[in-house]
Amino acid sequence: MRKNGLASLIPLYFIILIDNLSVSLIIPVLIPISYDADIGIMSSGGTSTRDLFYGVAIGSYSLAMFFGAPLLGSLSDHFRRKKTLVLCLLGLALGYALTITALLRRDVVLFVAGRVIGGLFSGSLPVAQAAILDVTPKERRVNSIGLIMFCVSSGYVVGPLIGGYLSDSTLVSWFDLKTPFVFVAGITLLNLLVLLVSYREEPAPGPTGRMAFPNPVKHLMESFAFPGVRVLSAALLLMSLGWTAFFQFIGLYLTANEGFDQRSVTNLISVVGVGLAASFLSLVPLSMKYLKPQVAAAGALAVMTVCIAGTALTGSKAVLYALCLVGAAAYGICYSGLVGMMSAAVDDSHQGSVMGTAGAIAAISAGLSGVVFGVIDGSSSLPIFSAAVFVLLAFLLFAVQRTGGSTGSNGESRQNADTTPAL
Repeated sequence: MRKNGLASLIPLYFIILIDNLSVSLIIPVLIPISYDADIGIMSSGGTSTRDLFYGVAIGSYSLAMFFGAPLLGSLSDHFRRKKTLVLCLLGLALGYALTITALLRRDVVLFVAGRVIGGLFSGSLPVAQAAILDVTPKERRVNSIGLIMFCVSSGYVVGPLIGGYLSDSTLVSWFDLKTPFVFVAGITLLNLLVLLVSYREEPAPGPTGRMAFPNPVKHLMESFAFPGVRVLSAALLLMSLGWTAFFQFIGLYLTANEGFDQRSVTNLISVVGVGLAASFLSLVPLSMKYLKPQVAAAGALAVMTVCIAGTALTGSKAVLYALCLVGAAAYGICYSGLVGMMSAAVDDSHQGSVMGTAGAIAAISAGLSGVVFGVIDGSSSLPIFSAAVFVLLAFLLFAVQRTGGSTGSNGESRQNADTTPAL
């Protein structure tokens, strides 16, 4: 195995960062794109039409990722990691180019097409992670995973800042809605050049046989057939639906109903990113060290329910920020606990399937919540209170599962309790 130095792996870590900032970058900037008749993409249209566009624009990215990520994984196994990552970066750059062109032309269809293309090629996290671990000695892999999670978390902090501040013309006169996408497209292409020059992987024989084309919908449905995973997967799905609905629509709700401007939304979404970063980097290891995963996940679900509902009820900006920070931290603990228990519920031969299921649930949840609430009423409090209800249902389902598992009839509860989550 080739032992690449850290410098040669920087473009791989940067791919992970770009992937994750792409998800959060759009939140603050999509509001003026959708609702500002003067500078946005639509010069006319009622609130319901703009809600629909907002939901489709934000949800189509994740739906495309749901279908694209498994395909990218198969491509990386068949054609090797580097070629697949080059394809990912080119696809991301193309998606940003279409987005920029759509804003110039005020073309709604082209904007959504850019989001779809970007989503198809943004599921490169598993490929980049595998590429890093392929060339990292076993004794350094824990450190590598820590750096991977740092990049994931940093994307949620940096993304909103790029989207919000680089589109704010009051800061710099030539900043506009296109500037964040131009910036990220530029660093994507720069990272592509660095990847081509610096990253080397072990030579391998050419592809043999036919490449498998995975069916993500079939895989997701089959994953619920595992007896030890079925209820946990359902709880993860409900929790993810709630979290993504909250994350995608809290800025829009506050803009439409509480008078938030773009800068306020930017700062709020970055606070959410800080909560995620703190959770994944420190709170998750601490909670799993001192609490059983079942207890940590159940407590985090309860905290998430209160925090999400509270954001639509409080009139204090300080309280709102605190609720978002704590809710995001609770999400990190809950996600890690549920996925860890799913991992512990199956044997080694099914670990890949379970991890793939967790990723698929996250992507399909974000896609469905964006589109559905955009169609129904995206600018009202409905998505926020619905998010709290989804998380509450996950808590109740999980509580029932814990009660059933506490009998020890199959030993699953004891196995899960002693297992730390695999992120």
